[in-house]
Amino acid sequence: MSRDIHKKPFDEGTKAKLAIFRDYLREWLPVFIAKREIYWNTINIYDFFSGPGSDGFGNKGTPLIILEELNPHFDNIISKKLNVNLYLNEYDQSKYEALKKNVSPEKGDVRPYSIQIENLDFKISFKSKFPEMGNKGNANLLFLDQTGVKHINEEIFSKIINLKQTDFLFFISSSTIKRFAEHPSISRYIKLNSEDIEKTPYHKIHRLVLEYYKSLIPQNKEYYLASFSLKKNAGLYGLIFGSGHVLGIEKFLTTCWGIDKERGEANFDIDEDKIQKGQFDLFTNEVPKPKKVDLFEKELKEGILNKSLPSDKAIYLFTITNGFLPSHARKIIAQLIKENKIQKSSFNLSTKVCKSGALVTQVKPL
Repeated sequence: MSRDIHKKPFDEGTKAKLAIFRDYLREWLPVFIAKREIYWNTINIYDFFSGPGSDGFGNKGTPLIILEELNPHFDNIISKKLNVNLYLNEYDQSKYEALKKNVSPEKGDVRPYSIQIENLDFKISFKSKFPEMGNKGNANLLFLDQTGVKHINEEIFSKIINLKQTDFLFFISSSTIKRFAEHPSISRYIKLNSEDIEKTPYHKIHRLVLEYYKSLIPQNKEYYLASFSLKKNAGLYGLIFGSGHVLGIEKFLTTCWGIDKERGEANFDIDEDKIQKGQFDLFTNEVPKPKKVDLFEKELKEGILNKSLPSDKAIYLFTITNGFLPSHARKIIAQLIKENKIQKSSFNLSTKVCKSGALVTQVKPL
């Protein structure tokens, strides 16, 4: 039987997960609510594993975080006549009852959005809500905080990534996959090669899980995934984020780099670089770079100079799909210009370069 995380104060891993969820929601909401132009008149937020709304000590879980983050947007929701819907589902009966109490409005409290709370098994819940997710004019955010690995199987994943204007964030027990990969209860849901799992270090297993889900995306489909690894006590867990738009993935990466300023990937030293803040290398007299950053910069420079990354758009997409931010690429481009290795130009390293009809600037090595 799994441990009930809601009876004790949330641990540091859970707090990190909730911080990422809050930060991303804070970035996501204004895109659909605060913009001057209205492209989507219905905004849906689905939390399929809501829990009671908080732990036993009053620390807010995802349902209460959502309510809190919606508060600053009341005026826009009303003035723009937006339909904002919050769907909460909790299978455990006692937690469901607690959830209803935690999210019920106080007397006289009027909210410009609807809340639906259900007490269903995930498969039934998802099946019942899936048709409305595809409605024209809808923008959706899905949060799936599963306790194990079984719920986000290939079928569910395929359905989600084929939805338009839908971002998702799901939680998965990566350490369970590492420990019990060949057990039928795991292998039926996550079809990873046992040899790949065996040779992957325990603390890097979530990277392998991310690559597995990337492999499920059809080759001709434009879709972006990123992850964040979390240590929770002795276990290793991970968040996987998905979006069909580069703006979504960039906002998620911004959140991740805000938490992990070294690699943007974990709440621990995932590559065991053992870099201490302010520490200088005795030979170079420079602050050591994490291996991940060093490799990215090397591959980016090579790609620019050998013309496999021939434009600012190609550089931007390479940067984002490797889990880095435009600021990282700008630094390398500035360095190459200073070293007279590429011609100076006005490069657009932002989501705007991916828009239809956007001006794409070619990189000219010298």
